[in-house]
This record gives sequence, structure tokens and C-alpha cells, in this order.
Amino acid sequence: MAKKLTVKHQFDKFQVWWEDATSHNEWAEIEDAKKNTPSICFTEGFLLTKNSKWHTFFMSITGDEIGEQMIIPTKNIKKIKKIDTIKFYKQDFEYDNY
Repeated sequence: MAKKLTVKHQFDKFQVWWEDATSHNEWAEIEDAKKNTPSICFTEGFLLTKNSKWHTFFMSITGDEIGEQMIIPTKNIKKIKKIDTIKFYKQDFEYDNY
């Protein structure tokens, strides 16, 4: 008889393009410095939570703990694309299953 799979967590996975500050610490000609722009960054991760002020993503999970969190201000998000929904099962985190 097959073991019943118990869903422990389910998260949507997203690709996010977002704007961030850019900093330069080298000498630059004034006219060249005027051409500098903020950076467009890319993050791919699981959405933990969102509200009108920020989105929180994570990249790693083990049981009930997450790692590599990225908190992005909602106003900085330029593009967001849902790429999948992942179910994590209790058995996924049991060492002897591998």
C-alpha cells in the first residue's frame, strides 16, 4: 500500500524584475555621471507574503523554515510573472526518503 502524501506547504513561484538604487564609488566625468540610472534587478523565488507596501520571496525551504529571503518594496516592482505553483509534501523533508 502506498504512503499517503501530506501537503506541508504550497507556494507560488514568481519571476520578478524590480528597480534598485545604483551606487558608484569611482571618479567619473560629470557628463558621464549624468547618464547613470538605477538598476533593474531580477529575482526568482516563492512568494511568502505580499501587501500594498512589499512582497516577500524566499528561495530555499526545509520543513517549516525558509532561507534566502528577499523583501522587495511593491512600488519598485516593474514586472512580475507567476511561473508555477509548488506543493511541498511532509515526506519531501524526511532525510531517509533520499
